[in-house]
Parts: sequence; C-alpha cells; structure tokens
Amino acid sequence: MQIKNNFQTGSSPQFKGINIAKSTNLIKNTETKIDLYQITPNDRTFLNKLRNTIKMNELMPNSRITESEFFVWQKVFKLAIDKALNKNSKCIIAAKDKKPCGIITFQTGENKYNLDCICTWPIEKGKKVILAGQTLLKQMFSDFLENKAILIDLSAIVNGPFDTVSRYSRLGFKQIGGENNLVAMRTDRERTEKVMEKLNSIIKTSSTSNKREIDLLKTLEL
Repeated sequence: MQIKNNFQTGSSPQFKGINIAKSTNLIKNTETKIDLYQITPNDRTFLNKLRNTIKMNELMPNSRITESEFFVWQKVFKLAIDKALNKNSKCIIAAKDKKPCGIITFQTGENKYNLDCICTWPIEKGKKVILAGQTLLKQMFSDFLENKAILIDLSAIVNGPFDTVSRYSRLGFKQIGGENNLVAMRTDRERTEKVMEKLNSIIKTSSTSNKREIDLLKTLEL
C-alpha cells in the first residue's frame, strides 16, 4: 500500500469544513458528545496539518500494541487523509471538545457505496473517545440509506492493532473474499437498517441547522 505525499508548497485552495451534525453517545452510563464536520473541497491546509500532528505511538503510551501494529495504524490514518484529498470522496471528521478524534472517507455511487477508510485515535495520551468509530459509521450509514444505493463494500485489514473483521461483522458486514492482509466485506440496505436501529439506541445524532463553511484550523485544536 503506497502512501503519496499530497502536500504542495505555494498557494493552494483551502479545505473548509461544515459542522453537519452533533451526537450524544451514551453507553455504560458514560455520556460523550461528538461533533461531525464534513470536509469541503476548498482547502488542504487542515488535512495536511492533521496528517503531521497525529502520532499514534505518542497517543497510546505503555500499551500492548506492537511497533508493527502502530505502523499499520499510522498507515491507515495517512491513507484516510490521502483519500480525503480526493475530490471524489466524502470525508467526515469527528471531534470531541474541539479536538479531532476520527476520520472516515467513503465514495458514493448510484448502486454501491465504498468505505475507503476509517480511523480513530485518542484526543489525549491514553484517552480514547468512546463510540467515535461507530458515530462516524452511523453518519455514513445515514447518507447511504437516504440514497438509492443497495450495497456498501470495504476492505478490512487483518494485521493491525484491532480485530477490524469482527468489528465490521457486528455492524452487518459479511466476508466476500480478500488477499494480502485484507478481507473484502459487504453489507446491504436490510442489514444496515437493522444495525441503525441498534446504533440509534446509543448514539443520538441531530443535524445542525447552520451548515455554512467554517475554517477548521480556527475551529478545531491541533
């Protein structure tokens, strides 16, 4: 998997963002508030700063994650940034207390969506954000169900720090193949609707009324 450096010197358009939704997540009597921002194709400055700021091994000290697993985790994060820089992908950033804690990129199609990449990380050393990944996936599922597409495809890594195949299986995805440390998985509208019923019980999401573009570098803390 080759990661390209998309940073370009000199003047360039700025990636702005739109605060599209707010979520209140409740599990095990712990309430977590997460803001969701959709990246708009007007500025790459924020994404490049995010790429250079997040260091997985510094955010998870004294963990049982191996050096090679940290490498894969960081690689997935950088891939998400690369995909976000692609104008054909939708990108959503999750943030808690104004601090980015996750990113998801996906491509939409008339018949099928494709989850390019999703990655979450602690906002402080060892401080994970509960349900950050599920909150991002729920937003993608909502987008999917509002359109006419019937399938969602993804490729889950098997050599990273987390059992992604099991996590996606619990969210309705089924294995359909795979190779080279990747497992191809797929879900459909019926399974997604059932999963959304469960997610709605623990993640309360409301769309924001003012969807104007904002400068994410001034809005979020990096």
